[in-house]
Formats: sequence, structure tokens, C-alpha cells
Amino acid sequence: MKKRQSNFELLRIICMFLIVAGHVTWQTKFSYDELNLVHRVSIQSLWMGGELGVWGFTLISAYFLSGSHFKIKSLKKIWGITLFYSISIYLLLVIFHVIPINPKDALKSFLPVLTGNYWYVSAYIGMYILVPYMNIVIEHLEKKEYQKLLLLLFIMFSLLPYLKNITVVTNNNSVINLVYIYFVGGYLRKYSSDFTKENQKYYILIFLGSLILMVSSIVVLDLIRPKSWFAFLTTSSPLEAIAGVSLFLIVKNTSISYNEIINKIAASTFAVYLIHCQAIFLPILWDKIVHAQQWQTIPYTAGYELLVACVIYCSATLIDFIRIYILKTYLKFKVRFID
Repeated sequence: MKKRQSNFELLRIICMFLIVAGHVTWQTKFSYDELNLVHRVSIQSLWMGGELGVWGFTLISAYFLSGSHFKIKSLKKIWGITLFYSISIYLLLVIFHVIPINPKDALKSFLPVLTGNYWYVSAYIGMYILVPYMNIVIEHLEKKEYQKLLLLLFIMFSLLPYLKNITVVTNNNSVINLVYIYFVGGYLRKYSSDFTKENQKYYILIFLGSLILMVSSIVVLDLIRPKSWFAFLTTSSPLEAIAGVSLFLIVKNTSISYNEIINKIAASTFAVYLIHCQAIFLPILWDKIVHAQQWQTIPYTAGYELLVACVIYCSATLIDFIRIYILKTYLKFKVRFID
């Protein structure tokens, strides 16, 4: 089996941590009107990472999938591990009397992809099914035509939604957004030689500039439209798009020798998402276990949120390590038994 490049695997880890940290802010019921502007913005800024993580994670998949063939085995693996964690978490919650048996919850947990228990998994599988057809488009488009397509997608999905009464995408988190990102990733792979290490300083400046603009948008919106502070922190946001692409290019042009530890941790990033985003477990995790709003008055709430994100990330990774170990042990025993 070909070893995965550790620079991209490190990006997977970073992106998933950003997603978890973003969820601490997004899922917590902070009383922002009770906080001063600086304190409020420091908490809200963590949500930048949530959507930035989606861009990074999807760009990695697009970069490699756009140059490969559709594999039903990969689709089964994604579906299988999603089913495992969705059902396991639900059953544990029922067995330990954390929640009562509820047909609606059971349906969500046993059919997580079809019911949208995990929006990203449902959207990703939808995108993955379209990979063979998108790859045909990517392969046959000339460079100028491809650039026109990306410009059109950028206008439709990243600019038009901000114009009043013009809506191209009704659901910001959908397969359409991932298809948009896929074509961006496909371009970065097809014309990889255009994005070299010589331009690294520009990628860094663009990335930092987009972050500054996103923080600035939070400040401005907190002052004029506080309930819409996240308007430029969505998956389709032009600022998130620019930040996501520039971060990807920074990592792409950063040489890291193969690192077994990085790759091993990265192999469990998807499980981290599945564990902390299980729909039935979600309100229990954020409202009863974490309950971060109790710390909103301390000066360094954002630091506490990052600490919570670390604990969740490490705990979920450890759980997946145990799952992998048990699975490998079972398979070894099965082989020996058959022999």
C-alpha cells in the first residue's frame, strides 16, 4: 500500500481540530449581548476554523480523487464506519439510560446517511458518487475553460448569496458546496505546476489577509447586525474559500518526510468527526458535558474552548485507536482460525 504524504495528513489533523474548536463556539449557547466586543469576537473567531476545516478536508479528497478512479470499496468503508459509530453511540446512550428509546432517534442513528444524521457524510457520499463524472469534466476541460468554470462557480456560490433576494444555494452545507470545492481541488491538481514553492510567501500573505478580513467582518457585524456575526464564515463565503485554498497550497508546498505518528493520528480524523457530531449525542455533549457557557465571563474563554477541543479530539482519537486495534486483532484471529 502506498504511504500517504505526511504534509497532507498533518493538514487533515489541523482541519479536524479546527472543526472541533469551531463547534465549541457554534454549539454553545453563549450570551453574546452580555460580553464586551473584544471578548465576544475572540469567542466567535473560532468558528472561522469550522468552515476552514471543511474546505481543507474536502480539498485534500478532491486533489487526490480527481486523479484516480472511483472505488466502491472506499464508499463502503465510509458508509461502514459511519454506521458503526452512529449505531454504537446510540446504543450506549440507551443502554446506560442517558436517553429513552425513541423511534425517531433510532431511525436517525441506524440510517445516518439517508436521514442526514451527519450532514458532511451525506454530502460527501453524494459528491463521491459524482466523482467519475466530475473527473471526465476535469480531464477534458481546457485551462481557460476550466478557469471560466471556477469563476462562474465562485460568483454563483460565493458572491451571489450575499446579494439581497438572490439565492443560488438554499442550504449552505450541501453536496453542491462540496462539488464546488471538488472542482477547485481538481484544478489545483491538474495544474499543480502553477502553484509552486516559489510563491509560498504569497500564499501565506493571502491566508493571513483572509483571516484578518474574516475577523474584521465579525467586528463590523457585531456592531451593526449582531445576530448575523457569522455571515462571512460560511462554507460558501469568499473569504473562507480564499483562506481554504491558500492554506491548502501552503501545506502542499511544505515538505514533510513520512511520519508514522502523524499518519496514524490522521487515519482517525474521520472518526473524530463521527463521534463528536452524532446527532443524538450532540446536545448531550455540548449542553450537559461541556456546557462552555458557564465559562463565558472568564477573560480567556477562547483558551478554554481550545482546551475542550483538545480533550474531545484526543478522546475520540483514542476511542478509534481502540476500535482499530480490536478490528486488527479480530482479523488476525480469523485468519489463523481459517488456516
